[in-house]
Amino acid sequence: MKLFNCRRTNLKTGPVEKISADSSGSMLLEMSLIMPVLLILLAGIVQFGFILNAKVAVNSAAYEAARAATVSGNPYEAAIIAIENYSGSAISGWNFNERLRASIKMTGTDPGSEVIVEVSYLAPVFFYKIVPFDRFEANLAEVKGRALMRIEEKE
Repeated sequence: MKLFNCRRTNLKTGPVEKISADSSGSMLLEMSLIMPVLLILLAGIVQFGFILNAKVAVNSAAYEAARAATVSGNPYEAAIIAIENYSGSAISGWNFNERLRASIKMTGTDPGSEVIVEVSYLAPVFFYKIVPFDRFEANLAEVKGRALMRIEEKE
C-alpha cells in the first residue's frame, strides 16, 4: 500500500503552499478590529487590580488603627500612628497628604466605648481617558475603609 502526499511539492524548496492576498488582508482587518477591544479589556483588568489592592490596604489600615486605639491610653494618637505605619509599609507613596485621609470618632474613653476609624484614599485611575467615567473626577477614585471596635479594659 502506497501513501500519497496531497500537498504539492517543489523538488528544490520543499512544500509549496499558496496564501492568497485576500486571506492575509482579512487577517489584518480582523486583528485591527479585535486588538482595541482586547487592550481596553486588559487595561480594565489592570485598573481593577490597583483599586482592589487599595481597597484591601485601606480596610486593613482602618482595622489596625481601630485595634491600636482600643488598647492604647491615647487612642487618637495611637490610631494615627498605626495608619502611618501600616500605610507606609503596605503601599509605597502612602502618607497623609491630599490623597490619604483618616477620621477617628469615639463615644468616650471608658471600656466598652466605641472607636470608629474611617480611612479614605484617592487611588489613581490610569486609563480614565480611554473610558471616561463621571465617577472618577480628576483621574482619582476614592476608596474607603471603615472599622468599628470597642475600647478594652486596661490592666
